[in-house]
Amino acid sequence: MIATLEQPVIEIRENKPRTIDELLTNVSASRLSAFHQCRLKFYFRYVLGLSKPKSIALHVGSIVHFVLKFWNRARWKNKQPTLKTLHDVYSFGWAFGRENQPIEAEPGEEDEEKKVGWRLLETYFRESPIAPDEKPEAVEVSLEVDLAKHGLPKLIGIIDLVRQGGRIVDFKTSGKTPDPEQAKHMNEIQTTAL
Repeated sequence: MIATLEQPVIEIRENKPRTIDELLTNVSASRLSAFHQCRLKFYFRYVLGLSKPKSIALHVGSIVHFVLKFWNRARWKNKQPTLKTLHDVYSFGWAFGRENQPIEAEPGEEDEEKKVGWRLLETYFRESPIAPDEKPEAVEVSLEVDLAKHGLPKLIGIIDLVRQGGRIVDFKTSGKTPDPEQAKHMNEIQTTAL
């Protein structure tokens, strides 16, 4: 789905039960990660289609990603949204996400985390190594590779941003300062799939 400066769009992904044949049609890095983390978690999420309320940290990460996607698409279209526009998109995304999927949060935690998410974006816009006027080569690129000749399903994925020169950027949020070795380990399946 494409977000415009006039009307941002949020995708709502529904978990629904799937057969083994459906699951073997294609696979993604997130599905592989879930399988390697915990087979029961994979079974509940992907086979039975069960979902639990989204953690407040995951909600913050989703909305930060949503705003960065909006910002990068605007730059790709040679537009430069104002900080106010980006804040409006953040507020819209927060409210829309909140209305459409339950969030697991302690009393008062949601308001504080909403402020933290916006401060994170302000810091990113101010200190990003990506110049505000740098036009991305691509934003939210869907990829797939057919691995049938190796006896494997199709591998699918999405690249958040492709910068000038073909540099790939994947946005991640963290509640603490990331450790490079831990980040490599936590995202190993995703980086290997790219």
